[in-house]
Amino acid sequence: MSNSKKGNKAILFLVLAIILVVAAFFWSKANAESKADEMFTLTTNSERVAFLNEQGWIVHPDPISKEEVIVPSVYDGIYAEYAELQKAQGFDLEKHQGSEVTIIKYKVLNYPEYPENVTATMMICNNRLIGGDISLETEDGFIEPLISKTAQTILIK
Repeated sequence: MSNSKKGNKAILFLVLAIILVVAAFFWSKANAESKADEMFTLTTNSERVAFLNEQGWIVHPDPISKEEVIVPSVYDGIYAEYAELQKAQGFDLEKHQGSEVTIIKYKVLNYPEYPENVTATMMICNNRLIGGDISLETEDGFIEPLISKTAQTILIK
């Protein structure tokens, strides 16, 4: 075999190896981004409260509200931003588009700057946590990840 044919095969092999490495990287990242909603099975209220406590949130043990909603099939505006917040903490709401989920809210008792009106929201589907947030439900409110920074570091790696 001539050197040019060997060189062409080596280049082809190198290109295929690079493609495989890149594909493995993206598969790994996509798998990690949706890892959170496979990790947290929370069947009972006491399990949900214990989970919130593990994240550093002391909550009133009785939910403020519990309602069934349908995750939109198309994200726009605020919901698109909310889906990005979920993805940043390891949840993938796209897998649940069109699904019925339970939204459970708890009163947060230990948010440093705001002793009132802060809630922990959990999105539950088939007893699994698929998303959530901590929010101040006022006109000047905020919304931030439910999952602690430590847990996010583990989930997103």
